[in-house]
Amino acid sequence: MKIAFLFSGQGAQYPGMLRDLYESEPAAKAVFDCADAALQREISSLCFSGTQEELNLTHNTQPAVLAADLAAAAALKAHGVAPAAAAGFSLGEYAALSFAGALSAEEAFRLIQIRADAMQEAVPAGEGGMAAFVGADASQVEAICEQVTAGYVVAANYNSPVQTVVSGSAAGVDEACALAAQAGLRCVKLAVSAPFHCRLMEPAAKRLETEFVSVSFADPSIPVYMNVDGMPLPSGAAAPALLVRQAMSPVRWVQTLLNMQADGIDTFVECGPGKTLSGLVKKTLKGATVLRVENAKTFAETLSALGA
Repeated sequence: MKIAFLFSGQGAQYPGMLRDLYESEPAAKAVFDCADAALQREISSLCFSGTQEELNLTHNTQPAVLAADLAAAAALKAHGVAPAAAAGFSLGEYAALSFAGALSAEEAFRLIQIRADAMQEAVPAGEGGMAAFVGADASQVEAICEQVTAGYVVAANYNSPVQTVVSGSAAGVDEACALAAQAGLRCVKLAVSAPFHCRLMEPAAKRLETEFVSVSFADPSIPVYMNVDGMPLPSGAAAPALLVRQAMSPVRWVQTLLNMQADGIDTFVECGPGKTLSGLVKKTLKGATVLRVENAKTFAETLSALGA
């Protein structure tokens, strides 16, 4: 058995996430305490008592999900579960890098708050959008994006062989959805606050680039597979450039999972709220064992499955 931790991204958040692990696992509590201290605000209370509307604000979503991701992984680590590799979806990449020791949790929380605010401010509300194509392969989605003339739209998240998310201007996404309907394809608009992972995020990428000048990344203790190319981070020094690119480049999740499996990973544990990444693994890889930790029940089930 060769295990990888996968860290959840934006969209997985919900009220009360990870509360029972916070109350029962000291290692999980320590992560939330770290988040509260690092950001000088009650991230823990936001996760446990905040409304869905509050959690959906990007300013809140990214640090809250990062705390939940790291708390789940910390609880597993405290019980002797040692992954051979890690990867995270979008903001989850910061969790993967922090878990692997490339940057401290305190620095990860500081950077993710800057990232969240910069991404939210990059495009005025209502001017951008995202939509998921379900049941279409990536080449079909890319072909539709190329046909759009009313605005800008590109493939932004390669989630699974049968799900690709597009991102861009509101007009561009609208036209892509209309073209999808004409082609008999299913396209669902996403309730997001900004058009992530496309060139409209360039202002956010530049803000991160400025911030990273003062940040020192260590070499990760385990391979961390990066969103922009699906390959393991070659060194800590390479992390800033890849994270800057990540803000305005597609998340190549399919390639990430395929590369991990090719490198011998056969067991994937989703750390953090929801089960989105677990579903994507099942749709992408044959024969993989898929587990998750988002509460006390799934934590116990995963420990049992891993013999920990």
